[in-house]
Amino acid sequence: MTVTLRPATRDDADRLLAWRNDPDAVRFSSTGRAVAPEEHRAWIASRLAREQPRLWVGEEDGRSVGQVRLDVDGGVGIVSIAVAPEHRGRGLAAELLQRLAQLTAADPEVHRLVAHVSAANLASLRAFEHAGFRQSARDDSGWLELTRPV
Repeated sequence: MTVTLRPATRDDADRLLAWRNDPDAVRFSSTGRAVAPEEHRAWIASRLAREQPRLWVGEEDGRSVGQVRLDVDGGVGIVSIAVAPEHRGRGLAAELLQRLAQLTAADPEVHRLVAHVSAANLASLRAFEHAGFRQSARDDSGWLELTRPV
């Protein structure tokens, strides 16, 4: 399989919202709630207005299969990922994460990638591990911090 990343656009807004509000995505999100359409529209408009939005859509054979994004603070890129429900279970999350790591290798503002993943989200934990992330911390509420140098 060959997964590529392209910058997200406003045309991706509905797709990204659907992936974000998929029941499994909501269950494993830090908020534990779905995002309202108006909240999502404001977020994506703000995100895409940035000089470096750092929001990409993963594609396989011209089909959108997931998204990855980075929020950068002090050299740390906080990773968020979502795979389209119909494309889960095929190893695409690890591919998306590996492509993200390749992109960030050329980003002088990012020195380390960090993800926060629910310990109950075994598929996500496996994907991050396959992409070279290692557990660096665990909190009392069952969230793991995973890190990878760039």
